[in-house]
Amino acid sequence: MGDPLRWWEDPEQLALLWQRLQAIKVDRRDFLRIVTAAGGASAAALALEACGGGSNASPTAPLSAVTPPPPVTPTPVTVPTAAATATAPAAGTTATQTTGELAATQVLRVSVEDEPQSFDFNKDLYCGGDEACFAMLGMFNPDNEVVPDIAERWEPNQDASVWTFHIRKNTYWSNGDPVTAHDYEWSWKRQLDPETQASYAAFLYDIKNAQAFNNKKPGVSKDDVGVKALDDYTLQVTLEGPRGYFPVLAAYIAAAPAHRPSVEKYGDKWTEASNIVCNGPFKLVEWKHEQGFVLEKNDKYWNAKNITLQRIERPIIKPDAAFLAYQNNEIDILYRAPLGQLQRVQSDPQLSKEFHRYNLFGTWYIVPDPNFEPYNIKEVRLAMAHSINRDVIVRDVLKGLATPAYTMTPPGIPFYIEDRFDQYTKYDPDLARSLLKGTPYEGGKNWPKGMTMTMRREGDAEKAAGEAVIAMLKDVLGMPLQLEVGEPNETYDRMWQHKIPLMWVRWYVDYPDPANTMFQVWYSKQTSGHRHSWSNPQYDQLVLQASGETDPAKRLELYKKAQEIQLADGAAIYVYNPWNYALVKPWITNLPKTKSGDYAAKWNIFLRDYDYYRVLKH
Repeated sequence: MGDPLRWWEDPEQLALLWQRLQAIKVDRRDFLRIVTAAGGASAAALALEACGGGSNASPTAPLSAVTPPPPVTPTPVTVPTAAATATAPAAGTTATQTTGELAATQVLRVSVEDEPQSFDFNKDLYCGGDEACFAMLGMFNPDNEVVPDIAERWEPNQDASVWTFHIRKNTYWSNGDPVTAHDYEWSWKRQLDPETQASYAAFLYDIKNAQAFNNKKPGVSKDDVGVKALDDYTLQVTLEGPRGYFPVLAAYIAAAPAHRPSVEKYGDKWTEASNIVCNGPFKLVEWKHEQGFVLEKNDKYWNAKNITLQRIERPIIKPDAAFLAYQNNEIDILYRAPLGQLQRVQSDPQLSKEFHRYNLFGTWYIVPDPNFEPYNIKEVRLAMAHSINRDVIVRDVLKGLATPAYTMTPPGIPFYIEDRFDQYTKYDPDLARSLLKGTPYEGGKNWPKGMTMTMRREGDAEKAAGEAVIAMLKDVLGMPLQLEVGEPNETYDRMWQHKIPLMWVRWYVDYPDPANTMFQVWYSKQTSGHRHSWSNPQYDQLVLQASGETDPAKRLELYKKAQEIQLADGAAIYVYNPWNYALVKPWITNLPKTKSGDYAAKWNIFLRDYDYYRVLKH
């Protein structure tokens, strides 16, 4: 083993981290985002192998272990100190600037879809409460990097099998009790105690004897579990072996503490509003069951002075009613606005100003399998490519919530190819029809019966875009296609078995490098499965060479040559890069942003958007 702190270079540690995150239902894409934030794209390439393939891959077709990682130098491990985060909720990130006079009362209203079961994350990770009530030793910033929270710093021993966390001396529970190392020792052991019956206790199995204690191994008690408060402000965690990634786990909500006196006094009722004691930036002060709940700022939290919001009101509103509630000014943020309302939002003078789209970093494309008629004729495939008006699909079907795609790697990803390769992709109906001359389909005739374009079941926007593609192919080439929408898993299985003649499919980037898009998807010599049947030896050679090229300019040129080979053969027709959107009232400012400038809403990893928001007078 090399440096255990460079855990992203160690396949064994990556596999263990993936196992821990799977225990709490973290998906592959979030796993890869965490790894990429720590060690860069080369780390994510190794992580993809650790979890058996990308989140886009078929579960029956894992990616081959021969996949070479892209030559990106991993970021060296750094453990931030207290000074790194003492003046901002999330160091190293950006937020929109506040302009205007702040409201006298800082209240944010944002809906929640369902009634929480409790707020006891220590016992039930998916209890449905609001995570802002509790703070872990570390936290994730909008770029999924781990920064200090309750622990002001931490350090490992030489082989990263023991971690020592230093608890801040200026942070308190909402009732005034100091937050201490004893709180985390007791809480983690409570989660592991089989009597607690915590469904996600396996998340903590890296701790020495944690699994044995949780599984009631004879002779193992909670005193044998490797987490110990050395004093009030020093927590020592002894692990089953080298675990350089352990601070990642300590930043997850699955590692949240519970307030011991409250648990012991009230039992399962300890998180009722009248009983709960919180250590996070906010505290629960009201909970009207089946109606909603209210949070208020915890002034005793160590960074409270840098948090502007005073109160957060969270009414329970089902997704189909949330858009109307937003329009009626009942809520201030709609994290995932409905695609069905996109046209209305963009055409509305006011709503259009509240629209915040964010890049999904993916590509929707058409795959004509050359092993099926009529796609076995290259000229037919190229004719199809020249029949698709991407601008119309983006503008009229997707209402601007996308960008036209001409190549595989989406904008915003390193080594994105600016060239559109017009000679193979330009919308040109006359050229498209001329390419059919000399084929059995000249004049748009003699097409096979029962032609379909297949997609797995997705949202309405993706289906509408597929229908628009079919209409264009019919209009220009007379191609009589029907859209087949299949069950997701079954459809992907058929695609991996190369049983679908024409596929309408997408790929969302797992890590930011063409090794994930151009190599992972299209390299045809994967020993354990190939996503698409098209194969070209020169393409394979170029993307393999690019994966090992250290000169950025040469690497880009290799990908560009490979992309042109693919497009010249009509192997794929790239149509658009998808985006999504949120709605935020104009009086809500200081939105958290990623390094790329995109809005970062609360989601599975980044949970601390409340720390940023400021409400303007309105």
